Amino acid sequence: MLRVVIVDDETPARRYLRRLLETHADVAIVGEAATGDEAGRAIRMQKPHAIFLDIDLTRGTGFDVLETLEETPAVVFVTAHADHALRAFDVAAVDYLLKPVDAPRLAQTLARLRQAAGPVPRLDAARQDDTPSPGHLLARTRQGLRRIDMRMLSAVLAQGDYVRLCCADGSTELIHATLSGLRPQLPAPPFFQASRSLILNLDHVARVGGDARKFVEFTRQTAPVELGNTAYERLKKELSAQSPGRAARP
Repeated sequence: MLRVVIVDDETPARRYLRRLLETHADVAIVGEAATGDEAGRAIRMQKPHAIFLDIDLTRGTGFDVLETLEETPAVVFVTAHADHALRAFDVAAVDYLLKPVDAPRLAQTLARLRQAAGPVPRLDAARQDDTPSPGHLLARTRQGLRRIDMRMLSAVLAQGDYVRLCCADGSTELIHATLSGLRPQLPAPPFFQASRSLILNLDHVARVGGDARKFVEFTRQTAPVELGNTAYERLKKELSAQSPGRAARP
């Protein structure tokens, strides 16, 4: 059973989302909240697998709620605005839904949550020893040591003292590591260091494009990643060298 809490300051919005969720037999709504304080209490008391979190609350934001939590469940942002998507990615949100949410799109989100809640191939529980398996990274996450299948990695981003692993199923994992420490473990090809803060799996790259804001898109469910000018030019050059015609397209 997938236990969820709904956080939204608008009663009709909570009611609408509740009705959609109640059509899924394996979803249990264990709490609802209209304010940040109520949300914190509900999450700490109920310990849900996931929270459906509005960003713009009456007092504060959904991001403020997350900052008060010692342990964060899976997060699905539900908002009327698309301009918070990059920040949502920074806090490892499982998904970002725009209001009004429709049933098929919600079903996709629940599929991701079910996968995150159960055993999945990309993150196998680590054995008690710290010997990495061939083709896997041994990484220290908030849940302990994990073995991560490198074939499932689309992008690796440096974020201060941490590294974010972006996986092909659309999920992300924040680990305590450095990009320079991980780089020797990632074979080239297919991995390519586009900048000091970004490594990409070229096998997963669909296209590189953009005008004022440049980005790389992937062949699977990984969210697009913004590129700086240096990374953009390096990636274009590498893709052209490997296969003419794979370079940037508008």
